[in-house]
Amino acid sequence: MAMRNETEKTLDQLENLIQELVRRYEVAVRDRSDLQAELSRTKTELTNAKNKITEQEKKLEHFELRQAFFSGEGSDKRARKQLGKIVKEIDKCISLLNE
Repeated sequence: MAMRNETEKTLDQLENLIQELVRRYEVAVRDRSDLQAELSRTKTELTNAKNKITEQEKKLEHFELRQAFFSGEGSDKRARKQLGKIVKEIDKCISLLNE
């Protein structure tokens, strides 16, 4: 009888441990799902931020080019510099198209 009680006690402990493991596993699965959703949102935000930066850089280049053409002092130098940048960009695009 004592042996049976000891066995039942051990089985109860084992069952409790298994239930705890299952509970921890379920929590880990939920946490993983939450983290994946957060990662996806963060990647989207990062992509949007990069696109916005690119857009602002292009606007700045256009503004600088306008300034170079329409300002009085040193406009020739700035205009040539800006046109040089544009020509390099066009050359890059052409080389990419030729590949």
